[in-house]
Amino acid sequence: MEITTRAATLADIPFLVETIIEAEKSGTPVFSYTTVFGLTVEEAKHYIALMLEEEIDGCELSVSAFLVAESGGKTIGAVCAWIEGSEGVPSITLKGNLLQYTLPAKCFQAVYAVNPIIKELHIEYIPNTIQIGLVYVSEEARGQGLVKRLLEERIEQLRQENNNLSEAYVQVFAHNIPAIKAYEKVGFQVFDSKTAKTKEILNYLPDASKLSMKLNLK
Repeated sequence: MEITTRAATLADIPFLVETIIEAEKSGTPVFSYTTVFGLTVEEAKHYIALMLEEEIDGCELSVSAFLVAESGGKTIGAVCAWIEGSEGVPSITLKGNLLQYTLPAKCFQAVYAVNPIIKELHIEYIPNTIQIGLVYVSEEARGQGLVKRLLEERIEQLRQENNNLSEAYVQVFAHNIPAIKAYEKVGFQVFDSKTAKTKEILNYLPDASKLSMKLNLK
């Protein structure tokens, strides 16, 4: 299978929506846009697409943050990564603004109720570092080292934008062993971890524990 990679465009939004959903689910049936925001899957797809169309750089909902892979004219994988704070605003603020601008007000009533639970797994992004937001490869293209290739190419792209970068980070749910192993193949090592005090978090997120993994670039 001949595979090429390129920067994502607005035409890739349907695949990017799929990528975001599968990454959020992390191999489980639990999808935070439905459990936290109270949306249906179809509503979530619609709103994620709208947020991507806004083209706000510097967060996980930025088309410009994605590198995609394709084979035979079909998109088969994607990685999302950005330089934290490169737009002068933390990515969590950019994403939060997009969510508030796009989602119906009723969604935030649900968020306020569950926020004390889900914030237990919050790990801060470190400014001026590469942040890997998510990686996804379609089922038919797995087992060919594509995750490693996507990660390495996207990290190198960002290093070329800023040669002062010395670290890259990714956050992954602790149950997701295939993802952890894939990151380890690139050189990431566990740097930090958080575990929620209440198992009720499993009603909203795929796992009660999250790891932060770090890659030294120098």
